[in-house]
Amino acid sequence: MGNNITLGYEISKIGKKIKKVKLTKTGLKSNMNREEKRQLKLDAILRHAAAAFMEKGYYKTSLDDIARLHNVTKPTLYYYVKNKEDILIKCEDVASVRINGLLDQVTACAGNGFVQLENFIRGYIDIITDDIIRCHIRHRGQREDKAARNASLKMHRGIEHRVREIFIKGMEDGSIRDCNSTIIAILLFDALNGISAWYRDEGELNHEELVQQVLLLVTEGVKNKV
Repeated sequence: MGNNITLGYEISKIGKKIKKVKLTKTGLKSNMNREEKRQLKLDAILRHAAAAFMEKGYYKTSLDDIARLHNVTKPTLYYYVKNKEDILIKCEDVASVRINGLLDQVTACAGNGFVQLENFIRGYIDIITDDIIRCHIRHRGQREDKAARNASLKMHRGIEHRVREIFIKGMEDGSIRDCNSTIIAILLFDALNGISAWYRDEGELNHEELVQQVLLLVTEGVKNKV
C-alpha cells in the first residue's frame, strides 16, 4: 500500500505523470461540435492544473507554470480560465456534475438502502481518484471569493443530504441498522475523501482491491445483521 503514496515532484517533472493534450486540432474528433471541443480542451487544462496544484501546491503554482505544462501561451490559457481560483471553481463544477449524476443513477435503480449505499461508495471511489476531483477535495477550502465559498458549501450540503436520504431509506426498509444519518454521512465522506490524498492507480494496491476493502470496512458497520 505504501507505494500508492505519491511523493513530491518538481514542476518540471509533473508533466511526465499525466497525459498531455495540446490545444490544437490534433486528436480532436471531426464530428465534435465547437462546445464539445472546447470542453475537451478545458478538461485537459484542468488536469494539468490539478497535477501542478497537487504536487507543487496551489499558492506556489502560477498560471505560467500551468501554461508551460500544457504547452500553450498564457493568453491562450485565459481563453479558458480567468485565474487560479476559476480553475478551482471549474474543478468543483466537474465534481458536482459527476457526484450528483452518480446519485441520480444510484437512487433510480431498484434495491434497498444498503444496496444503494454500496453502489454509491463504489462509484464515489471511482470519482475521487480522478485528478480533477482529487484537486477539488484538497483545495476546496482555499477559495478567496465569499460567494464562491458559499456556493461550494451549498453544493456539498446538497450532496450530503442526498446521501443521508440513502441511509434513511435503508433504516426504513430494514437493510441498514438504526443510526444518526447526519453523523454517519459526515464520517463516510471524511473516510472516503481521505483516499484521494494517498491513493494512486500506479501503486501496488489495484483499484478493485481498494473498493472491496473500503466496502468491507465501511458497510459492515451500518449493515443490519438482524
